[in-house]
Amino acid sequence: MPKSSSSFRQGEILLLELPFTDYIGKKLRPVLVISSNELNRISDDLIVLKITGSPHFREFQVELEQRDLLKGKLKKKSFIDCSSVFTVEKSLVIKSIGEIRPVKIDEVKETLKRTFGIC
Repeated sequence: MPKSSSSFRQGEILLLELPFTDYIGKKLRPVLVISSNELNRISDDLIVLKITGSPHFREFQVELEQRDLLKGKLKKKSFIDCSSVFTVEKSLVIKSIGEIRPVKIDEVKETLKRTFGIC
């Protein structure tokens, strides 16, 4: 059962079924909430980034290790994929599984600037 729709926070790691980029099929995977807390309070949707165990497009990924978490546990070293941005309904969230440290959120934001060419 997902949390209350107003309680999702930027930097939170959630578990949900994320569609493949071709929209044929989906996979249960962790994602990072990147939308602001302000937007999260008023919207029925969340903006999330895919978290993967496979490195690719390294310049657009942020490495994620256990020490980067405020709470929760990683199964293995992972990568926050800043080139894989999704908007999902809060109702699709299966559960919250962790939260990253503020310094790691800042690193993600800097990588997103490169992803979108924002200086």
